[in-house]
Amino acid sequence: MSMIARALRMSKANLYYYCSSKENLLYQIHLDDLQRRFIPILDEAEKLPDPKDRIAFFLQKFTLMCTSSPASRVFVHEIRSLKKDHQNEIKSIWRRGYELVRGAIVELQQSGKARKFRESFLSFLGTGMVFWIVYWWDYDRQANAQELSDSLVQIFLKGLLYSANEQN
Repeated sequence: MSMIARALRMSKANLYYYCSSKENLLYQIHLDDLQRRFIPILDEAEKLPDPKDRIAFFLQKFTLMCTSSPASRVFVHEIRSLKKDHQNEIKSIWRRGYELVRGAIVELQQSGKARKFRESFLSFLGTGMVFWIVYWWDYDRQANAQELSDSLVQIFLKGLLYSANEQN
């Protein structure tokens, strides 16, 4: 907190006036990041009528978000250190992404375009692939982020969707 106060050119007491604890500061930063970077991705993805496009857009933009800042690694790892009510609020925002993917998978399965695996498993696999990236991604190699996001989307969709030869 001392380093943060120094960087902000304020006293530590003044910083504690705005953020009552380190946990509260982490929560506020995480929430702000989700509101600035993640929720706009969800809002845009939810407007796409085609479920395949919805999944592709969401996974691609989510991957690019997670590869754009090492803060993503901190947020994913440190969520467990938040108080339960803060954790639940953050998780409810993340859950919206999971539900977006799950809903699109259900639509694809019902239309006969997607394999009949359990949609919750598929949703966790898709979003989990993105979350796992933060643990190994080299944030100094931004030139590779687009290729990674394209690869992730293609691998996920090729495993999910039937090919033209396989469809009824």
